Amino acid sequence: MKLIPCNTCGQNRFRPLYTKESPLGESFSIVSCESCGLVQVNPQPGFLEVKKYYDDSYFTQRTERGYDNYYSDHLRKEISRVFQLNLNDLDFFSWEKDRLREKKTGENLTSLDIGCAAGYFVSYLKERGYDAYGIEIADGPVRFARETLNLNIFQENFLDWDPQFQHQFDVITLWATIEHLHKPKETLEKIKNHLKPGGVLILSTCRYGLLAKLAGLKWRYLNVPEHLYYYSYHGLKNLLLDLGFRNPVSFTYGSGMTSRSGVSFYFKLRKWIMDRLVKRLELGDMMVFMVKK
Repeated sequence: MKLIPCNTCGQNRFRPLYTKESPLGESFSIVSCESCGLVQVNPQPGFLEVKKYYDDSYFTQRTERGYDNYYSDHLRKEISRVFQLNLNDLDFFSWEKDRLREKKTGENLTSLDIGCAAGYFVSYLKERGYDAYGIEIADGPVRFARETLNLNIFQENFLDWDPQFQHQFDVITLWATIEHLHKPKETLEKIKNHLKPGGVLILSTCRYGLLAKLAGLKWRYLNVPEHLYYYSYHGLKNLLLDLGFRNPVSFTYGSGMTSRSGVSFYFKLRKWIMDRLVKRLELGDMMVFMVKK
């Protein structure tokens, strides 16, 4: 691990927030940039040191940071439901309709999902008629996406990726991915180069705001070292605008109350109320943005 400059502003002055151990017993420091406020793991572990946390158990054994059988039909339907809700809230389908009008007869929209995991969003857009592609580093999800879902998936780091077949896309997505990346700002810069004029970038990520600060070390998304960066709402919006993206549409959601089997009716009712309240008040600990090139 090594101390690195803040990825957003390049400064080297940090305020310590927490120290937290990973499931493997490694200790990581979580700090806040004194200049721009970006919360991050720093000193930062290298790519290979983080990649070992993404073995198949991350996708098949329920933990605070993984999934309960990511490959199940039930979870796939739940993830697709969340995609649909997010796209509705962004008014994505109005943009899609207008974009299709601009296409020549028989020409499909094109998409790339970065950090696509098992390819569920790639499959979703493929079913909508897109020429849909994904990119992912983890072995198990790539194998599932290719062999079970018959999808076009590249297995490599996006920043090292140099496609020969297609250089620009109508839609690029980062669903709960940017917080995992070692170089998020550089990734956003490269994404802009791979977007067609008028194309859109959609990204979701955990939000470091009021709920995160109140929860402290117990915040549900404070998963180290998988999550390396924790953006505030305004911090991420300003970064996107500074990089030249435009027309941001955004919202927040998530109260931090986690559903699980066996919970009471009253817990479910409280969660239902709180989830809607924090969304209305824009206090959710997840956020979603759609921006145009």
